[in-house]
Amino acid sequence: MTLPAQPQLSPIAARDRLHFLDIVRGFAMLGIIMVNYFLIASSGAFASSSGETITQSLVHWFAEGKFYTLFSFLFGIGFIIFMNRAEARFESPRIVFVRRLVALFGFGLLHIAFIWSGDILTYYAVAGLLLLLFYKCRPTTLLIWAAVLLLASSLFSLSWMLQPNFLEGADFAAEATNTSYLISIGERFSEVAGMLSTSYTMLIPMLMMFLVGMYFVKKGLFHQMESKKKQWTRIWIVFTILFVAIQAFTIWSTWQGSSNEMSGFGAADLVSQVSGIVGSLFYMSSLAMLFLYVGKLRPLLMLIGNVGRMSLTCYLLHSMIGTFLFFDYGLGLGKMLPPAGVAAVGFSVFVLLITISTVWMKYFKYGPVEWLWRKLTYGKMDGLRGGNASANRSVVR
Repeated sequence: MTLPAQPQLSPIAARDRLHFLDIVRGFAMLGIIMVNYFLIASSGAFASSSGETITQSLVHWFAEGKFYTLFSFLFGIGFIIFMNRAEARFESPRIVFVRRLVALFGFGLLHIAFIWSGDILTYYAVAGLLLLLFYKCRPTTLLIWAAVLLLASSLFSLSWMLQPNFLEGADFAAEATNTSYLISIGERFSEVAGMLSTSYTMLIPMLMMFLVGMYFVKKGLFHQMESKKKQWTRIWIVFTILFVAIQAFTIWSTWQGSSNEMSGFGAADLVSQVSGIVGSLFYMSSLAMLFLYVGKLRPLLMLIGNVGRMSLTCYLLHSMIGTFLFFDYGLGLGKMLPPAGVAAVGFSVFVLLITISTVWMKYFKYGPVEWLWRKLTYGKMDGLRGGNASANRSVVR
């Protein structure tokens, strides 16, 4: 008896990409850079200054908690798209996905060990395993589970805030002030235990946004977006109203002098949890409005999309650049620059990443780390070279 031939593992072709999602992913990288650079530079001169500057306030109001949430949303989208395509190609798509997550977890461990302890990749890899439980769920079921996880996240946050040491986290300052890179590696490993003990505070909100992203895909909102302008306009209107209301409440609370120590109690904590969701969906739907209605901006948006196509490479690069610029074993700018200077560096690095990714994608089909990730996932794949043929592809699928 002749056994049926096993299908070869092969990655998703570049022509099948959803370019709008690359644009959202690239834009989210800008927010991640801003938030992370303020964390990386937190041991600098501005950290000990009295009061919060307007730059810090802007980052706090409009970036913190919103862009890693947006990346979580995109991760859920990527999962459902990956599994839908993998089911048509492989006999065991779940095993392929687990291999993909194991590789991502490995990248995260290397990131922590050699670059910075403020890693997000390991969390995504762990939370991503739970998505296999929800793959076959209907859209309504996904939303119900997302609501349950939102409530659970709020309750866990409240219980954490009730502990006397709830403000203690990773000691980025100790890591930043080491003049020896080798000593900083030891400092990072010493923080891993603390990160693991509080990991549920990250994993639950992540899984919640994974499910929201899956819901959007299962509702077909990213398929033939041009034909869904009215739906996207309604989504944008709803989340714009919610975003303005929540941000107004947050800014008003700040002006009233509400302390950070009390911000996690009761309704304020729920507002904080919802703010990340609403903010991420507001930014995403706003990009959809620009993408669908302002055709002249598409060339610029596609440049940002190049960062999204190389998001894993750019994520690791921004950490390498930021730690070198701000930590004492590098240039030590964390002790020299005011908050506005840190923001300027963050934006400049984003422009640099746009330039690097645009040039790279002209000659190669994948980012270097993306290529390695695919190699580890599928075992073998086509070559890295190939160039960017986006000029001949439709940017709306």
